[in-house]
Amino acid sequence: MTLDDILAQGKRLWLDYSEYAGALLAGGSVPWLDVSELVAWQRKAQGLLQSDVLELPIGEVGNAWLQAHPALLDAMRSKNRPVFPLKTLLADAALRAHLLEIARGLRASFARLPLALVCPSPKRWALDAYRAAFGDDGAGAADFGADETEDASAYLADFLRSFGDVGVDILLLQESVDSEPEDAAGLEAYRPVLNVAAHYRWEIGLAAPGGRYRGDAADFGFVIAPQVANGRRSGRMVPSDFWSGAAASDCPENGFRYARVPGDAKPETVLQRLAALR
Repeated sequence: MTLDDILAQGKRLWLDYSEYAGALLAGGSVPWLDVSELVAWQRKAQGLLQSDVLELPIGEVGNAWLQAHPALLDAMRSKNRPVFPLKTLLADAALRAHLLEIARGLRASFARLPLALVCPSPKRWALDAYRAAFGDDGAGAADFGADETEDASAYLADFLRSFGDVGVDILLLQESVDSEPEDAAGLEAYRPVLNVAAHYRWEIGLAAPGGRYRGDAADFGFVIAPQVANGRRSGRMVPSDFWSGAAASDCPENGFRYARVPGDAKPETVLQRLAALR
């Protein structure tokens, strides 16, 4: 199922509810490392909150995996090079197998929803992995440029090929404010990832929270940003103060809203605010 399919049905709300539903339904800790418990948690969360797209947040699973596997973190530290920590993380066979099991479990349980792999962009994930291994003081992060981004993209593309037969519908690359490119030329280093998405016919989108990138690259089917993007389809980020009573921005024509439900949102008002978005 594609975004076009759900938009045609009048469904225009994509939720990131991991933090909120983790606090409400999982004692503050989403069971990322237990597939059966994770799928059961997703059933409860989706039944309550009803996102029109189902997310598998690969970065969050990866973070939980690292915390539980210190030997892998040690291996990421064995060479002080900018992209080496990410290369080591993505090459971990046990992590790949675990994520594939999650993806298959979610696909089987939510057959009527688009399944989105939500993944840090190559640049962002390489920087995050480097900081996880070496902290903010390592020399490698300062050397991170276009060549390093291309290397990170190649490693991420190889990793994403593992999901080719799972039934994924969407790949969303998430930028941070620091990693977000300013224009389409800055995204060309992501070419290996874009090629993998095209090969498997995944719709690909970019989440650009800093508002610098406005969706001029033809390779992306949609852009999620604070403002309406220039691309074919726009996902508008709902501002954080919406959950405390502020008005939400208009839903883009032929687009959708993207909302992260904060972990400290009040349960007695969340369903009311979600109804307002719908």
